Parts: sequence; C-alpha cells; structure tokens
Amino acid sequence: MFTQHLHLALFDIKLKSQHKNLYLIKGSEYDVENLPFEGSVKLSLKEDIHIKKIKLDLVGEFYYEYSSKETHEQFLDRLCVLKVDWNNLLTDDEGKISFGNYGDGTIPLYKMKKGGASDKGSASGSGSNSGTSTPRPSYGRTKSTPMMNSFGAKDSSKIIQIPKSGIDGTPFKELKDAPGHSFLLPKGNYSLPFKIYLPANVCETVEGLPIGTLLYKLQCSIERGRFEKSHQTSKHIRIVRTLHPRNMNLLDSIDVDNTWVGKLQYCVSMPKKAVAIGSTIPIHITIIPIAKGLSLKAINACIVEHYHIQIGNQRSPEYERLCGKQELTIPSNADLEYDRWVVKTHYKVPDHLRQLSQSCDVKNSMIVVKHRLRVAIQLKNKEGHTSELRANLPVVVYLSANIGHVVGRHYDIDNHHGTFQLDYKREDVLFHKRDSAPATPAVSDDEYEDEYNTEDETDNDLDREESAPPLYEKHVFDKIFDMNLPQTPLEQLRSQTGSPIGSANNSTTNLNGYFDIPIQKAFELNRKKLTRKNKSVDFSHIPSYNEALDDDDDDDSYIQDGFAPSYSDGGSGSGSEDARSKSGSSTPNKIMANSRHNRSTGHLKIPLGSHSASHSRSSSGIKLDKLGSEFGSPRLTSKLFKKKEK
Repeated sequence: MFTQHLHLALFDIKLKSQHKNLYLIKGSEYDVENLPFEGSVKLSLKEDIHIKKIKLDLVGEFYYEYSSKETHEQFLDRLCVLKVDWNNLLTDDEGKISFGNYGDGTIPLYKMKKGGASDKGSASGSGSNSGTSTPRPSYGRTKSTPMMNSFGAKDSSKIIQIPKSGIDGTPFKELKDAPGHSFLLPKGNYSLPFKIYLPANVCETVEGLPIGTLLYKLQCSIERGRFEKSHQTSKHIRIVRTLHPRNMNLLDSIDVDNTWVGKLQYCVSMPKKAVAIGSTIPIHITIIPIAKGLSLKAINACIVEHYHIQIGNQRSPEYERLCGKQELTIPSNADLEYDRWVVKTHYKVPDHLRQLSQSCDVKNSMIVVKHRLRVAIQLKNKEGHTSELRANLPVVVYLSANIGHVVGRHYDIDNHHGTFQLDYKREDVLFHKRDSAPATPAVSDDEYEDEYNTEDETDNDLDREESAPPLYEKHVFDKIFDMNLPQTPLEQLRSQTGSPIGSANNSTTNLNGYFDIPIQKAFELNRKKLTRKNKSVDFSHIPSYNEALDDDDDDDSYIQDGFAPSYSDGGSGSGSEDARSKSGSSTPNKIMANSRHNRSTGHLKIPLGSHSASHSRSSSGIKLDKLGSEFGSPRLTSKLFKKKEK
C-alpha cells in the first residue's frame, strides 16, 4: 500500500552561478549590497508520486578545534553562522533567513536544529563556553505515534494534482498561505526555483586553516505521507569573496628598501599588493653592494600566514605557518654588474587551499587571516661564510576567477547526520583559468624589460573593472582626435591603432618630436638673427631712392620668411595689381601730407620685391615728389636713407 522508497531518475540542486557549486562575491561588505542567491531543484520522476512538500535549507557551519598553549585546555564546537529556510518550493520560491542576518553572531548547531526561538536569542553571539544550560528534553509525539482523537475527525486537507506532466517554476503560488495540502506529481521533469537575498556581511567559505573550517551546504528533502519515508539530498557549496574591481590593492605597487650598514643597500618591489592564489607574481630586486667580495648565492621566498579565531570574548592564540617555500631563479654572478645587481624573477603562489588560505576578516572578527611575503637573500662574504637578508612585504592573498588555477578540498555530506565528510582522494577545481605569467628566466640587464612589464601589466588588469579608465602609464594608448585634420572623428578612430604610433600630432606622445628642429634649419635661423643684429643704420647720410631700392634687394630673404602683404591701393590699376600679386610684392600705402603721424616718424612704405621694381619705382616716385613739394625740400627723395656699408 505504501511505497517506502522513491525511484527518482534525477534529484539534484543547481546553483545559478558561472562557477560550479560556487557563489562569487566581488567586494567586501562595504562594497556590495544585498546579494541575490538563486538556483533550482531538479526532479525527474519515473512514476506518479504523492508528496506533502519539498523543503530546502541553506546552512553555514563553523567548526573549530584548538588547544591553549598555557593551560593545555582544548576548545571545539560546531556553530551555525547562517540558516535559510524554504518551507515548500511547490508554493513559494522565496526563502526566509532564520539566523545569520545583520546583528546575528553564532549559535550552537544543535540548538539551531531544535528550532527554538528562545534558544536562538540566548545563544546568539556565544560559543561553546557560553554558560547556558541545555534545556531538559520534553516529550513530543513522533510521526509513528497515532492520534486517538483524530480517527473520528474529518480530514480537511485535500490532494492537489498538477495538471500537466513536468513544470518549470513554482506551480502553486496561490497556496502560499494555505498549509496542510498534499500534492500529486505526475511523472516527468520538474525545475523548482528558489531565491533569497543574503546579507552583505555573510561569512565567506574558509577551508584551509588547520584549526577550523567554515563550510556551506544545501539540503533538500521530499516529505511524503505519515507512513512513507522521506527522500533527501545535500550539496556542498562555496561562498567566495574576491577583491572589488576598484580595490586599491589591485593598483598600488609595494616596495621595501633598506640599508645593511657596511654591507649593502637593497630594494625589493612588486607591481601590486594583491596576490592571487595559483598565480605567478613578478619580483624585482635591486642590490647595491658596499662591502668588497660580496656575491649572490641564492634567493628564497615564501608566504607567511598569520591567523586566529575569536568567538565572543574567547580568542585563540596567534598561529603562524610558512606556505609555498621555494627557491627563485637568479642569474649567475658573471651576468651581474659590478656595482649594481638587478634581479627580475617570479614566485609561484600555491594553488591549493589546503596549503594557503585567502586573507580575510570574517564577520565580527570570527576568523582573521593575514599574509606577508618573505624574501630571503643569501650572500656569500669574502671570508667564505654566508649571510642572509630577509625582506617582508605585506600582501593581500585573494581568490581570483581570472588569474591562477585554484584547487580545493572535496567534501561529501552525510544525509543522515548532516555532517561534512572530507574525501582525501578527490579535489574540487574552483577556477579553471590558466596562469598567463611569463616563464622566462631571471635576467640582470634590461634586455627583456619591455616584455616583462607588458605581460605583468596585462595580468594586473584582469581583475580590474573593464569600464574603469586606464592607468596613468597607459594614457599613450588613448585615441586622440586632431582638429587640424580634415577627417571626421570616426575616420580618425578607424585609422589610428592602439599604440603610441597611432596617436595624433598634438598628443603628449609626440612631445619630443614637437620640440625637435632640424640642425640645418636651426643654423639658418641663427645666421639670419646674427645678420639682423649686425645691420646698423647711419642717419647722418640719407641714401637716394635708387640706393634704397638696391639695399632692399639685398634683403629679399625676408620675403621668403613670409611677411604678410598689405592691402592693395584703391587707386592702382587692375593690370599692375595682377602683376604685383603674382610677384609677391606689397603695394605701398599712400602717405597724406597733412598726417601728423607721418611727419613725426619719417618712414615711408616702399616695395620689398625686386621683380616689381619698375612699377614700384614709378608709383613711389610720384608719391615722394608730392611729399617733397609739401615739405619744401626737393632733395628729400634722394637723401632720405644711406646705403649700408658692407
């Protein structure tokens, strides 16, 4: 009469994410708002089944275990940091946060399973040593215990049948507030969605620390009739935080320089402070030896991880471990300069979360993890012994979906007890992105400097926001519109390339060429300036008109320099005007006899071109005769200027 087991072709939980069983958050709690958490439960039924409801839970569990060094006391507990319930996916797809919202701390997991509201309030923010007593177990009726007074009562619940086989969505949203119904699902495929907005300060997954783990799981159960067995499935998921695309750790470089008195000066630098797990980071080392006889022996690097946990007022000791210790590739001493050692090398960050955890400060400082990169430089002295120099660079280790290859542990979930079971033979690949850092050996000169910087800058920008403006050092790749060109902005954009060569003429990339003058032209300009300075006018002798014209012919070079012509005389003829325009000479302006300005200066407008000397001489002679008759000096035209003595 009753079916004890369900024969399901498919019963799985799918998370709506670009990564498998992983929910990625870009930024800290101060960078993001409420987080949409969505997915669906997939069902494939071979036969018609009768069910009461399909329930879904999201549980975040924090397990820690450590011992005190002073008292040798051992601390361990299982705490709940988040609990989200979907009562019935057949009637409602929106979940409800039972615990883990803003202001909530932690609660023992066994109290969370009981579902007592008073227990949640009393144990919120406390750990295993909270001092609260466990409530006395009370009698409760199980599903198999019959109700004697219910046989005579009429069952008010009814069976609701889905009209068609298979459905994608929530079939009975109108029955959201009407519990007590049961449903008959025909055979077919079903996709039941679920969604919830998680708080911005939700705890991230931490699985690599030796003293504790913070894991998440999704549990879905199909509840059937009173005498029928429920069917359950669980899935381990990860909630991962990465750096915000505008985080300054992705842009700021870091360097440490110091002096070892009497021995050397050193500088260790990195292009950015953020270090992605599974990536390869470049390291630039500059050493200036002071003592004689020093030689470079080896360079080692590792990441030092500091971590501790805190539950309420109870804090664990500060732990430290070395992660990814390796020897860096360095050039030979023969390739290094005598007075300045420049080493460009790379460090491979561990790609497994078992070896290295991300830098984090989980909710209420529950888990705090910090890192620093230690670079140890071994030097061989003249006497034969070895000295070691250590430089520590504070770094931020993060999980990146664009850089590196990240591998994590594989956890199975016991559906009966709801506990995580670690599978040592299997691993989960979180991000499949292959590392793109260069694999060239370290060099001491600048031979590969351009290639080195270009590839490193490309890796640094993978986690930056695509819509963000380029960095200052990349402004040379901008497309600049030149207003002096006849082309439209679109035509110029198509013709330019993404390199400094394609920049416009007035861009900052061509500043060097803008101020460069050819040597031959510079010599000619200097010679002309000296010639102008050496010319002197002797006002004691007034040259004749012919002498003035001859002297003007010697200075024909000024016309080539580009003097602007004056406006043509209104009384001149059309034929002579055309001749003057062709020869490039300027028309002299008519000087009025009653002009006070002309009498005070004593300068006359004379033609500057030798090709139109005949026409200019005739016209200018008439004007000079008129001027001379008015001033009463008929010889003014012949003794106005004196020819320069060469």
